[in-house]
Formats: sequence, structure tokens, C-alpha cells
Amino acid sequence: MQAMSRPRVLLFCAVVAISACRKQTANEHASRAQTYADQAHYREAIVELRIALSIEPRRGDLRLKLGDTYTRIGDGPSALREYVRAADVMPSSIDAQLKAGRLLLVARRFEESKARAEKALALEADNVDAQILRGNALASLKDLDGAIADYEDALAQDPSRNDAYQSLGAIQFAQGKRQEAEATFKKAVESAPKSVAARLALANFYWATERRSESEQALKAAVAIDPQHAGANRALGVFYLASGQAAAAEPYFQAVAKTSEWAPAKLTLAQYYIGVARYDEARKVLQDLAKRNDSYASATIRLAMVDAIQGQRAEAKARIGEVLTKFPRNANAQLVNAALRFLDRQWIEALAAVNAALETDPNSARAHLLAGRIYAALDRTEGAVQEYEKAVKLDPRPIAADLELVRLHLKAGDADKALTYALQALTILPRHAEVHNLLARVYLRRGELGKAKREVELLQQAYPNLAPTFTVTALMQTAEKRIEAARASYDRALQLDSTDLEALEGVVRIDLSSGHAQNAVTRVDGVLARAKPTTELLLLAARTSATAGDLARSESFLQRAIEVDPARLQGYALLGQLYARQRRLQEAVEKYQEVVKRNSKSVPASTMVGMLLESQGRLEEAEKQYLQVLGIDSHAAVAANNLAYLYASSDRKLDEALRLAQTAQQQLPDEGPVNDTIGWV
Repeated sequence: MQAMSRPRVLLFCAVVAISACRKQTANEHASRAQTYADQAHYREAIVELRIALSIEPRRGDLRLKLGDTYTRIGDGPSALREYVRAADVMPSSIDAQLKAGRLLLVARRFEESKARAEKALALEADNVDAQILRGNALASLKDLDGAIADYEDALAQDPSRNDAYQSLGAIQFAQGKRQEAEATFKKAVESAPKSVAARLALANFYWATERRSESEQALKAAVAIDPQHAGANRALGVFYLASGQAAAAEPYFQAVAKTSEWAPAKLTLAQYYIGVARYDEARKVLQDLAKRNDSYASATIRLAMVDAIQGQRAEAKARIGEVLTKFPRNANAQLVNAALRFLDRQWIEALAAVNAALETDPNSARAHLLAGRIYAALDRTEGAVQEYEKAVKLDPRPIAADLELVRLHLKAGDADKALTYALQALTILPRHAEVHNLLARVYLRRGELGKAKREVELLQQAYPNLAPTFTVTALMQTAEKRIEAARASYDRALQLDSTDLEALEGVVRIDLSSGHAQNAVTRVDGVLARAKPTTELLLLAARTSATAGDLARSESFLQRAIEVDPARLQGYALLGQLYARQRRLQEAVEKYQEVVKRNSKSVPASTMVGMLLESQGRLEEAEKQYLQVLGIDSHAAVAANNLAYLYASSDRKLDEALRLAQTAQQQLPDEGPVNDTIGWV
């Protein structure tokens, strides 16, 4: 071959150099992204699309492709962001408006979803997809009539749209029109006999109406249509799990994992193994997933959960620490970290961790629920109620938060609020033992013995071998003045569960009230000898000893309770009461001040400080303390009454004193001292 001349060589090299240095266009990066996507290399495709958009940031078509790619890897928030941006830069694109609207609906941003649907309808008034999207948004906004109108318009345009039938059926079911709903769901199947989604919607209807056999058949039909359909296999697996047929569920969860390399599909199988306590198999799946960049965090978090279940708390904390080092704002890792601290009774650390999780994801119902439990463990009832109420608003089935609110309101003596949450829980889980147990307690507190008795009888028939059934039976018997029967029920509860503290407390209470104080002390001492002395058990021992007249022993138990759990408020409060009873007033002041220091919004503790200061003759300090209490709660009755009395006694601020006394009377209309204060003013 003839050698190339030097000028030609130089020219060739120059062309190569220019080509190598030339900046690639957005289209070239988009083309490379499409090649990656065709090969299922979605993360590489995302990189190329993001480079393309850095070159031409207003390319709506590229943003749509980027949103589609994020959807394929299950990154909903990123997909939503790109779809919204695409819709903004392409206001005349119906496709962009619909894609943004659908994910806005999933994100529970219903007004924005509706607005996107209306933009699409402004472009094409009879667009069926837009009508269905707006119907779904209206349904979520509780405008059921508007939603039905949109679904009916969509079906008038296209009678084969089974998704419109499904949505219409869901609204009819929500309205209590079961026959109409069933007919609509069946019509969806008839209009699209090969639609997996239509079969799943019908199966869900049957499940909700407790027609389990028909639900199973509909789910099997969905799987038969597409044996590799992840949603259908997962639904049938969940059905068998919920029906107590765990072994039957396994093939369907395995199918979900086998038919996709998508990490969440394999995590579903691992979660199944965790649920049926096959931890070695769960670990195997999770360890493989932890090696992948796209599933490292989620798999490692679940491995930590398995560690915790198997009692390996240190290992669990170490795993979560590794995840948080790499991903400090991973909300799931923060939440599991908080849960681990909670299990170890590290209340302050748990609270800091759950607050970090809520900073990352303020709309996490699970985080608010855990925060409520931490506040409750710290005896900070107000904070617990606030967190549980947030969880109720965020969780579509807030059964756990409802039950916790029932307990807190019962403890606070507000039976009306407790009943509200108990009935809400009943609509979610109408056959749940704990729901009926708490409902019985609410009726007892309200004095509705007939209703309480019906709930107790239901529990006795359905759950005859549960200790809580016997504790609530004992409460019923106590209300009926059948004390010995109540004692027998408490004893039976303790036979079924020797750690049932409520049953132990019930027997102790009966012993003390019947003059058998030594029996009560002996019984509690026996449990202390056998069990680890928890804060709750030590507090019970302290109360029992105090009632039996052994104040020194009661003081010792309270000091131990504070040592075991220094963040809990109840030990300090009881110790303050004990000191006040012994006229050790300064020590009592110090203990209640410790409670206030740990919970500055505690009205009872702050009021007690004022009363103790007043009893010591430190009237100026007491007055300041009552003012602080009223700064926390302007309707705090005891503080208002006492401050009014101090003003009147020194012939000062009589108009303010009268206002305070009247405030106290509104809260405590039947209390003689309050009426006396008004008279004194």
C-alpha cells in the first residue's frame, strides 16, 4: 500500500481531533439514551437524557422521555418532577398534561391533578383519558357527583373503557350501592375480558364484601390472563397470606421475583419470607440485592429489620448506620433507626431520629405514629395526641393511630373523643379483638353498661383464650359490683399471660380496696422477683407500697423507676406527690420542677409547683408560676382559680380575678372551692 503523504496525514489527524473535541448535540445524547433504554439499561439512559437536557433544558419531549425512564425504575418522585416540567414547557401537549396529572393523583396532589386534566380537556373536550383523570381527581376531592358525571361522559365516548367502569364501580361501592357496583365491575370485565386490571378490581370488590371464594377465582383468572403480571401475582399472594394460607402464597411471590429484574419485585419475595419467619431465605434474597446500587439501601434496611427480629440489635444498628452514612436523608433508614432506639427504650435518641425522619418526609404516617408512641412513652400526652392525629389524617387506614388515641383519651377521662376514634377503628377492622376490647372500655367509662356488655360477650365468644378478654371482663364485673368474679377474671388473664400488667394491677387494686394490703404487696414482690423490673412494674410497686402505708419503700421504688428510665415523667410526679404527702415540700417542689424542665408544657406539673410554693407561703413565686401555667393553657382551671384567690386575698386586680374565677367555674362548675373563690372576689 502506498504511504500516505505527510500533508494528507496531517489533514486526517486534524479531522479526527476536531471530531473528537466537538461537543455532542442533545439529539445525539437522546439517541444514545434510547439505545440504552432498548437494552433495559435505564440508569445509563437517564444519565444521557440529563446531559441532553443540560444542553437544551426546554426540550419537553426529552423531559417526557426522562419521566418515562424514571417510571420504569420505579422512581415516582423523579418521574413526577419531569412530567410536570414537560407539561409546563409544552402546554399544548395533551400527553404531557395527562402524564403529569396521573402522577399528581398518585402523589395525592388532587387539585393539581384536576387542573392538568382540565388543561387537557381545554385542548380536546371529548378526550376520554382526560375525563377519567378528572373524575379520579374529583373522587379524591370527595366530589362524587362530579366524578360520576366524568366517568359517564367517558363511557358515552368509549363504552369499552374498563378503567372508567372500575372507577365508577369504586364510587358506587363507597356510596353503599353494592349491587350497582358489582354490576359495574362485571361490565368492566365484559368490556375487556383480557384486562388484568378489570379482574383485579372485581376481585377487590369481592374481597371488600367478604365474598372470598369469588375474590380468589377473580384473582386466579387475572393470573391466567398474564401469568407474568407482577400485580396479579402479588395480589393473589397477598390474598393467600391474609387468608392464613401462607404456603399457597409462595409461588406467586416467587413469580413476581422471577419475572422481573426490578429490585422492588425481588424485595416483595424477601418481605414474604420475613412475614412467614423464613429468615435465612429472606437474608439470601436481601444480601444479593444489597450488592446492587439500585437496591443497596432498601435491602440493607430490611436486613437490619431481620437482625432486630432475631434479637441482634447491635448488628441492626450497625447496618442502619452504614446506610445513613451513605444516604443521610434516607427517610426509611431514619425511621428504622428511630424504631430501634425505641425498642431499646432510648426515648430521647428515638425522638431525635424520628424528628429527622419527619424533616425528610413530613407526610409519613408511620413516622408520626412512631413519634406519638415515643411521646406517650415519655408521658408527654399532648405531644402524643398531636402526632397520632397527624397520622390519622395521612393514613387511609389509620387503625394503629386510632387505637392509640382511644387509649390516651380514655386515660385523660375524655370518653366522647375516645368513642369517636373507637368507632372509626371499628369501620376499618370490624372483627378486630383490640377494637372491641377498647370499645367496651369506652362504653364502661360512659356508663353505658348494656353496650359494654355486648362487646364483652362478643370477645368471650370470639377470643376466649386471650388475656385481654379477661381483663376487660373483669372491668365489666367491677362495674357490676361483682368483685370476686372480677378477681377470678384477672387471675385467669394472668394464667394466660403472666406479664399482663393490667391484670396484675387489677388484682392488686382489689386486694388493697378490700383491706388485704399485705397480699397485694406480696403479689407484686413475687412478680418483681421473677421478672425484669421495668418502669411500669416499679411504679406499680411504689403505688402499692404507698397505699399499704410503707412510704419509705414506695420512695425506694420510685427512685429505682427514675434510674431505670430517667426520661419518663411519671416517676418524678409520683415522687413529688409522696414528698408532699410527707410535708417534705421543698423536695416535692424540686421533683415537680424536674417534670416541668423535661416537659415545659405539662399543665398538671406546673400547677403542682405553684400549689406547693403557695403551701410554703412563697406567694409571689406561686403567682408567677400560675401565670406561666395560664400562658400554656389559658383555660387551666386550677391555676386560674388559685391565681384569682391570690389576687382577691391581697385586694388586687379584682376585675382580672373575677374573670379568672369565672374561667375556672366554666371548667369545674361543681367544685365548691371554685364557687367560694367567686364569692370571695
